[in-house]
Amino acid sequence: MEDSNNPFRKAGFGLLVIGIIDLGIIAYAIANKISYSSSFNIFAVIAGILLIKGGVKTARAVRWFSAFLFVAFIGLLAVMPIITPVGLLITQIKLNALSVVGSFAYGLVFVGVLIWVHIQLSTPESLRVLEKAGYKTAKPKSAYIAGAGLLALAVGLSTAFLNGESAQKAKALAKEQLGPEFNYHVTSMTTFGRSGHASVAAYTDKEIHRVQVQW
Repeated sequence: MEDSNNPFRKAGFGLLVIGIIDLGIIAYAIANKISYSSSFNIFAVIAGILLIKGGVKTARAVRWFSAFLFVAFIGLLAVMPIITPVGLLITQIKLNALSVVGSFAYGLVFVGVLIWVHIQLSTPESLRVLEKAGYKTAKPKSAYIAGAGLLALAVGLSTAFLNGESAQKAKALAKEQLGPEFNYHVTSMTTFGRSGHASVAAYTDKEIHRVQVQW
């Protein structure tokens, strides 16, 4: 497709730049042993290059996934107080407001990029190219449904898993180490039959400790 007839270029350049920046942050985090959860990385770079080249299949896929991820991520932000105790969130804000606000801001940027990309790939010019290639150009309802379904499944499974018998055992073991003055919340857990290990957040309104337990 000629550049002058390529309505996907703006979205492509946007994804390419964001992907390169994200890869740079990943490299910095690895070099300085900083925890960083990447959302764009190499996938954004590849998708950006293909969109700049006028990839219609890529445009269709990115348009669908941007809607899918938008619904899932917005839902995740909404249910965060359900899967993480409010008391723990409040203490995290008290102790490290910059980190919490930074993570939230990153989430908003991520959502904003998804919306922007989706809008760019839903312009009349973009939809005409997609339609000419034989693709449907209506709103991707399947993406909305899939995003909501994935969120519901993830929240349901994590809630059941992190509040089940093994989780209760992990909390009890953590409580043996630090005592009853703390509240306990399992943040991650791996089980192998009757054995397993877990990371437990022990918190009050003034402090948080990370306790590793195994059984």
